[in-house]
Amino acid sequence: MIYLNTDSPYLLFQDAVSSEFFVDKSMMIDQISRNIRTTNRYICITRPRRFGKSMNAHMLGAYYTKGKDSGKIFDRLKVSETEKYQKHRNRHNVMFVDMSRMPDFCRGYQDYVFHIIEGFREDLQEAYPFLKEKKYASVSQMFKDSGESFIFIFDEWDSIFYKDFMSGSDKNAFLSFLKNLLKDQPYVELAYMTGVLPIAKYSSGSELNMFDE
Repeated sequence: MIYLNTDSPYLLFQDAVSSEFFVDKSMMIDQISRNIRTTNRYICITRPRRFGKSMNAHMLGAYYTKGKDSGKIFDRLKVSETEKYQKHRNRHNVMFVDMSRMPDFCRGYQDYVFHIIEGFREDLQEAYPFLKEKKYASVSQMFKDSGESFIFIFDEWDSIFYKDFMSGSDKNAFLSFLKNLLKDQPYVELAYMTGVLPIAKYSSGSELNMFDE
């Protein structure tokens, strides 16, 4: 798997927990979980770099994913004392994407977004082989046809905007891609993104107006 229920967030958060200066921020999980399957399920955290956004994203990925039992980490953290701790731990399909990672030989926006879409396609077809029986023009339709629900965690979602090859039309296309993938889609249980600047800095329209910042 590339993005779906991988152990990458778990391993990265495990490293963070093992560090000398780790600060337990796990109570935010209880707050985030209250938004699952509600109209408030779109959350974007914007902070300057080096503010711990990625560590929190790894924490959420490790907690929610079905792909790895994370009890030995979270049973020692404050969130384990909350009433609904067990309800969501390792009970969800998580699509975790570090959007700052560029594909090899990335020549422009098309290569970048194609890499992400193909990762989604490959993961969905591996997890749900019946999806191979049909040709899809839209990856969002594949998510729908899977019959499953997903938590999307996009770390550093806006990193692509700082690349020299990004034109104005490329930026608009990327916003439209995220809108079509996430907005009002029945398969989205939760969408959590981290970035540097507020979404409004990149979008003057309604593409991502469902996100609470």
